[in-house]
Amino acid sequence: MTSLARIAAILLALVAPAQARDIVDMAGHTVQVPDKITKVFSASYPLTVLMYVVAPDLLSAVNVPLTDKQKPFFAKRLADLPAAGGTPGQNRAANPEEIMALHPDVIIAWTDPLGGHPPAEQSWAQTGRPVIYLNVSKIEDYPAALDFLGDLLDRRARTDELKAYVVAALDRVKTAVASVPPDKRIKLLYAESADGLATECDSSFHMEAFRLAGGDSIYHCAQATHMGMEKISLEEIIARQPALIVALDQKFKEVAQSPEWRNVKAAAEGRVYTVPKTPLNWLDRPPSFMRVLGAQWLANIFYPQALPLDIKAETKRFYKLFLGVELTDEDVARLFN
Repeated sequence: MTSLARIAAILLALVAPAQARDIVDMAGHTVQVPDKITKVFSASYPLTVLMYVVAPDLLSAVNVPLTDKQKPFFAKRLADLPAAGGTPGQNRAANPEEIMALHPDVIIAWTDPLGGHPPAEQSWAQTGRPVIYLNVSKIEDYPAALDFLGDLLDRRARTDELKAYVVAALDRVKTAVASVPPDKRIKLLYAESADGLATECDSSFHMEAFRLAGGDSIYHCAQATHMGMEKISLEEIIARQPALIVALDQKFKEVAQSPEWRNVKAAAEGRVYTVPKTPLNWLDRPPSFMRVLGAQWLANIFYPQALPLDIKAETKRFYKLFLGVELTDEDVARLFN
């Protein structure tokens, strides 16, 4: 090739548009994206933490800084990334100009679990970057979401192994729960506040893992906001008598032993289980991939004969596959305390 030809080839490469492809996202939108994606901004925390285990090297920012407890479980580079916020109502609201300065190839966002798209959709459009919607509102959405991410980011080997675990775990839980007659399903209180008087509607997306595990919330209503945290009185709890209580706040265990709760049989008899939260909540807040393990944990608590799971061994297996962390028996014990 002559020098002139080489110069012409270089100039052509500089002015030619990058190779692109059309994809259809999980909201049904046709979006043009680069053929090879090298940098991603995730606007929604449930998707950001999924990226932590699928392709942490592609993230241009995090929504919120990693805590000291989280850092040992995720790729080291994540602790050094800027915390840019994200979708309002899920994170600190991100500034479109700040996102543009990160130069992501694409923005991924979570479809609104209450319907439609997040309120920041117009803000993402201002960045001029392709916006891709993924649906992970339900645990059952994860196999399709993993397939989608694997194809989008060329990480199919990684997403295939995660998907295989998710599918097998969901099948195991569903089979166990299906063996329990509907009138024998466990009645429970999800106590989210330290006083035990904030809970969730039975139909809330915050209760997804509970429903999958065959649990029936004593509070039947329709979720109206993303936040949830519905107020319930102690009198209502006494009247509905949950068979067990799953507590989000460790402090509730002390409250459950107080005289005020003596008329709640589950509290009086010590049938109170605290949700593990390291490195992420196993059930909710955020509703992440950890729900796959959380649903198994719940189903084993609810129906130990139908799902006689060695939760210690399953926890070690899950953490190794998803987080690349080898847990000791002592590590597992700390997760539950």
